[in-house]
Amino acid sequence: MINIMYLVLTAMLALNVSAEILNAFNIVNNSINTSNKSITDKNNDTYLAFDAKMQEDAAKTGPFKQKAEQVRLASAEMYTFLDSLKERIVRESGGRDEFGELKSKDNLDAPTRVMENQKQGPLLEQKLTELRSKLLTYVEAKDKGKFEKSLPLHIEIGKSGGHGGHGPAKDWTAYHFNMVPAIAAVTILSKFQNDIKNSEALIIDDLYAQIGKRDFHFDKIKPFVSLNSKNLMEGQTLTASVAVGAYSSTVNPEIVVNGSTVTASEGLGSYSMVVSGIGEKTISGNVKMTNPSGEVVNMPFTETYSVGASTTSISADKMNVLYIGLQNPISISAGGVPAEKVSAGINNGSMTKTGAGKYSVVVTKPGTAMITVSGDIDGKVKALGNKEFRIKYIPDPVLKVGLSKGPYMKASEFKVQGGLRADLEDFLFEGVRYEVVSYRLYIDARGKDPFEADANSAYFPSGAMPIIRSIKPGDIVYFDNVRVKGPDGRVRDMSNFNLKIN
Repeated sequence: MINIMYLVLTAMLALNVSAEILNAFNIVNNSINTSNKSITDKNNDTYLAFDAKMQEDAAKTGPFKQKAEQVRLASAEMYTFLDSLKERIVRESGGRDEFGELKSKDNLDAPTRVMENQKQGPLLEQKLTELRSKLLTYVEAKDKGKFEKSLPLHIEIGKSGGHGGHGPAKDWTAYHFNMVPAIAAVTILSKFQNDIKNSEALIIDDLYAQIGKRDFHFDKIKPFVSLNSKNLMEGQTLTASVAVGAYSSTVNPEIVVNGSTVTASEGLGSYSMVVSGIGEKTISGNVKMTNPSGEVVNMPFTETYSVGASTTSISADKMNVLYIGLQNPISISAGGVPAEKVSAGINNGSMTKTGAGKYSVVVTKPGTAMITVSGDIDGKVKALGNKEFRIKYIPDPVLKVGLSKGPYMKASEFKVQGGLRADLEDFLFEGVRYEVVSYRLYIDARGKDPFEADANSAYFPSGAMPIIRSIKPGDIVYFDNVRVKGPDGRVRDMSNFNLKIN
């Protein structure tokens, strides 16, 4: 509200310096001084709260209280400097009357002389800027952006120029103090004092809040047990962390786990053992400590865990078969063992790791292959499981002309085809292709001599094209001695393929 009143009066001052406006500035200045006293009282209460906190926990409070005292000192120095500037302007303007009021409230020369000619304005700007930067060093780094926006102490340079807003922009001193009445200059300085007090309050309140910001507050205590895992395999190590809820790192309770005494450090005890025997198991014990009233409290605890056999999983991503000539993807996992600590090998082929738990397997001859999995468990390599896979050649393709697999095909469709195809149908691997290497083409056209020619690729022989263009219903096309080559590099002989044209 004070800032709003100050802005309104400044705008009015630009229009006309009347006795009413000068008196209004005097009222605002007195109001700011009253507000400053109230904020000072409030800040003093906060400093007293720091003193009380020091009695409770000096180690925790000390660093924050020290920062708060530095804030108080820096703010007080700046506040006193502003007081001295106010008094210089008052003296330069003719002093005060018997009622303590400025004799020449409308004096325009004094503020200009003190703040511009005597260079106190630039000095004030520098000091305010330095104080703002210093105050921001006392807030946590993650909150600095928020405080930069909300801190009341701002040092802004006016954007208005000369008469009517035209001409070169004024510097900070000229914008605030050039040719302004003495009472207005004093009010402006009081306003900066108000900004300093409010900024001081904001910073020390945050420092006080930081004292207990990371404290945990509990009204009950109980033991708790944390296991590194509740599902383990034989040979793995169980680790149990045992402590008391709401515990203090300065108090070490007496801990017994499964009959063994555990030495606590900073309030926490750690117990380890090698597990054995498959099934559900129990870890139990007791925590004993003395409460603030001197009473010894015993707190028993029980925790269950399970020990199981290896849950190794080996699966073919496509099916339980490995195909010769392909990169066969395999997924491998072992329950309770991180993927990076699992390794695998094959006795009839090669394996390459492609990612976490992912492998590519290449095999070269039919039969079977055994994949064996092992894992690094607690620094020791242990066998986790194995699985046998069948090794097969890629299935034979289906011969086609166009989309027809026979035994019939329309003459109009056959005439526009370019050759013989070998498609692999219903195969789980995508992108597997066969190449037609050679075949013998025989065409039995009614009323014509039989045509016969050899092809050394998938395309129809060039000499057969006139016969093919004249083919008609009732003719028969034979494909004999067909040979195809698969992605495994093996050339295969295919069964004869016949088409009856209709």
